[in-house]
Amino acid sequence: MTKEKYLTLQEDYIEHILEYVKDSGSLFPHISVFADIVTPKEDEKDKPALIHIPIDDKFMENEETKEKFVNDILPDVFKSLKKKFIPAGVAWASEAWMRTAGADFDIDKDDWKSIKAKKEIIIITIESDFGDTCFMYEIKRTGSQVNSDGELVNIVDLVKLDELSTPDSIGGRFSGLFKKFKD
Repeated sequence: MTKEKYLTLQEDYIEHILEYVKDSGSLFPHISVFADIVTPKEDEKDKPALIHIPIDDKFMENEETKEKFVNDILPDVFKSLKKKFIPAGVAWASEAWMRTAGADFDIDKDDWKSIKAKKEIIIITIESDFGDTCFMYEIKRTGSQVNSDGELVNIVDLVKLDELSTPDSIGGRFSGLFKKFKD
């Protein structure tokens, strides 16, 4: 995949995720793979692929189930995908709670869960051959609306957190997925 195609696919992916959140009022945790098709059909030539892998809520319940998903289940999924696709990048997207503390707040870094101030956010991390990036958006719920499927959902405003949307923000259990896919 060329860098130009990759960047276009990444831009389309982020735009799609943000629109999905605004329409549905939430975001399910998932991993997406940006790839080329190993043996494309005639109408697939020069088209990149975007593969979404939703993560069942049972794997997001606690640290143990998340670890099981990343270390036991995901490698088998990646092994299967590599038969049909050549990876160019892997994205992780989910709603999350971000704890924040002011500069003058003295915290025990080993007890970070004791920080009370939390923001609801969307986090999108993308690791690729072309560099790593992270996008964070604060979720501001302002009411309810009927979405395009006729369901009552939260009205969501997304505020980009520019100061946290940096490659340095990538970390945690769901980082390093691109390396796992390529290995």
